[in-house]
Amino acid sequence: MPAFLFLWPKAWARCAPAVPLHREASTVVLSGRAGPPWRPGLLTPRPLLPQVRREYRKFFRANAGKKIYEFTIQRIVQKYFLEMKSKMPSLSPIDKNWPPRPYLFLDSTHKELKRIFHLWRCKKYRDQFTDQQKLIYEEKLEASELFKDKKALYPSSVGQPFQGAYLEINKNPKYKKLKDAIEEKIIIAEVVNKINRANGKSTSRIFLLTNNNLLLADQKSGQIKSEVPLVDVTKVSMSSQNDGFFAIHLKEGSEAASKGDFLFSSDHLIEMATKLYRTTLSQTRQKLNIEISDEFLVQFRQDKVCVKFIQGTQKNGSVPTCKRKNNRLLEVAVP
Repeated sequence: MPAFLFLWPKAWARCAPAVPLHREASTVVLSGRAGPPWRPGLLTPRPLLPQVRREYRKFFRANAGKKIYEFTIQRIVQKYFLEMKSKMPSLSPIDKNWPPRPYLFLDSTHKELKRIFHLWRCKKYRDQFTDQQKLIYEEKLEASELFKDKKALYPSSVGQPFQGAYLEINKNPKYKKLKDAIEEKIIIAEVVNKINRANGKSTSRIFLLTNNNLLLADQKSGQIKSEVPLVDVTKVSMSSQNDGFFAIHLKEGSEAASKGDFLFSSDHLIEMATKLYRTTLSQTRQKLNIEISDEFLVQFRQDKVCVKFIQGTQKNGSVPTCKRKNNRLLEVAVP
């Protein structure tokens, strides 16, 4: 039997069907042209030679380069992941550091690993929040989507926590009558400046937002002056500048709209507009339209009045001022 069959048992297994079973035939070495068409000196039939060659091609020297290349790549990838374990940045979601990639062919893997790691640490960070903290961040996210790059006042509100209850009605005996008149949960309680529709002068009012209504009360007595169901609020308008003026538009024909729309000025405009937007969406299942423009129309009784925001002068000081110019125009000077 040829030596290669002892060295390669699989070759013998492949050739076994073509080799005679009796020992005498298996040891015959053909040297002439008579007999089966086998190559002289070999027991393997010629039709099976390509199969044997394919089987043992991987052991040939010509295939060594491919094996060495594959091994090298696997070793580089293994080393890459082992080293990345000790090079990972902190778990802070705002940490933008990321180790450089060692090889160009790992570029797509490196970017995908960065994306996965950032999503994972964001989830780990969110899992630490209580329900109250989640609500605060949801409101901040909503404010960002509504006002970022649209309202100049927005950046200054990012670091300010949304408190809602700036006026402690429950602890002030003066507002006991007002507290007893409100049975719903109070979302916003704040003193705002209500702009007079006739002359543009301002009057202090208590602004209250509940789950279903918007209320205005006298700051001194606590008496409710106006009550507007949220279903009658159609739009909120404001300028793109660094001021706290905003208008609340009411549904035409509703009882609350008998005197017209409201124009206010607040120190917490971003928070108030965000909470009003979220509360209206929760109760009516409809998104409240928020218009950001330096000119918009409001309905004051029977007149449509243009509220126009202009650049203020040094005479106006550092506080925005409002002035009714005529029956069709109300100007707000913003420093």
